[in-house]
Amino acid sequence: MLKRYTVNSPKTLKDFIAESLKISKNQAKDIIDSRNVIVNNKRVWIASHNLKPGDVVEIVQSEPKNDLKILYEDDYIIAIDKPPTIVSDKESSSAEDLLRKKLKNDKIKAIHRLDKETSGVLLFAKDYKIFEKFKEIWEDKNVLKIYLAISHNEANFKDFTINHDIEGKQAITHLKVLSKGNGFTYFQVRIETGRKHQIRKHLASIRHPIVGDKIYGIKKFENNLVKRVTRQMLHSHKLVLPHPYLNKKIEITAPIPSDFKNVLNYLNDI
Repeated sequence: MLKRYTVNSPKTLKDFIAESLKISKNQAKDIIDSRNVIVNNKRVWIASHNLKPGDVVEIVQSEPKNDLKILYEDDYIIAIDKPPTIVSDKESSSAEDLLRKKLKNDKIKAIHRLDKETSGVLLFAKDYKIFEKFKEIWEDKNVLKIYLAISHNEANFKDFTINHDIEGKQAITHLKVLSKGNGFTYFQVRIETGRKHQIRKHLASIRHPIVGDKIYGIKKFENNLVKRVTRQMLHSHKLVLPHPYLNKKIEITAPIPSDFKNVLNYLNDI
């Protein structure tokens, strides 16, 4: 949902949002901190930003979704389709916390992490011993990790590998163009390493920032439809990994979420 307001008198952004939405200033600051506020077609995240008469303020809001759809489960692990509105672990109301309550098992632990605004396959161990076993698989790079991403600008390649260090550590990302057009590209992404924000940083580094990325994405909006995107268009689509307890490979796939499909439709089915 996109709410649009015009400023009538000088105010700080925090005060204006608090008055416009009839909420507290602390709540207004939380909205600004989420980087979901656009002023005159530019994303702004400074609460003290001074507004002047005639400025147009747009606020992008989405309904939080905390439902955890289970994609796979056995005696050792469980995989969910993480919604793009919750963090992976270590917080109250995180996917890990919600799953522990849902299954009444305080030993459940996230084996890997997804950014808060990234949707898709997220894997958990049912106790700490199982967690350690699966972490070894992750560290040995025995996991096939496939993502989907919608990015700005049309790619001039079909396949491309990015091998740029992140914080002094090797990071490798393989890209495959699924489709492109109207100034956007739809990528299949495979990562060999799992550095923080790896896909987002790597795509931004080659001038293909992910649509909706509030940190590495575009700062000025030239497409009104892109304003309505409430989160980064990055989806953890598939994991393929050896199961150390069942002695076989397992494949877990998360369907493309509705908001992701909507963006593809917004962009004329690129």
